[in-house]
Amino acid sequence: LRQHEALLNGAGAVVLDANIPAESVQWLSDHVSAPLFADPVSMAKAEKLRPVAGRLHTIKPNRLEAELLSGVKIRNESDLAEAANALLSRGLSQVHISLGGRGVYAADQKEQLRLPIFPVDARNMTGAGDAYLAGLVYSHLNGYSLRDAARFASAAAVAVQGEGTVNEAMSPEAVFRVMGGSLRSQSGE
Repeated sequence: LRQHEALLNGAGAVVLDANIPAESVQWLSDHVSAPLFADPVSMAKAEKLRPVAGRLHTIKPNRLEAELLSGVKIRNESDLAEAANALLSRGLSQVHISLGGRGVYAADQKEQLRLPIFPVDARNMTGAGDAYLAGLVYSHLNGYSLRDAARFASAAAVAVQGEGTVNEAMSPEAVFRVMGGSLRSQSGE
């Protein structure tokens, strides 16, 4: 990582997941100035993100990982808000809590919202969470609001329509088709 520090710091965003060693997670949080986007991956591995959560830009935990990282037991909508607030209070810019088939709970310093999933013909669920995180990074690089970022990332579920682990048809245009058009046409702008 040290060899690529200049490259990392010149990036529009850096994505990490908790599969890498805790020392690498710590090094990235200490040395990288680019926005860090993180996926906890699992309950066991999420622990690596706890000490650095305040230095991350965006995190995409599932409900159980959000409980671990926030210290809040999530049983209802109010608990989702409390967990998101606990994470945001540490310095995060955005939190996107995956609720599986029940959608996503997204929050930043200005708003919190819950969105359903987009209905898609799923053929291979491998990579759905990765596609969501990729959608968040794409949204950040394009200056999308929290709502538009959560909608775009949720629509990135188009990735599961492919037979293989990587859907060759994945593109921003394919995501917009799942959404029923562009962000502008959906938000009324």
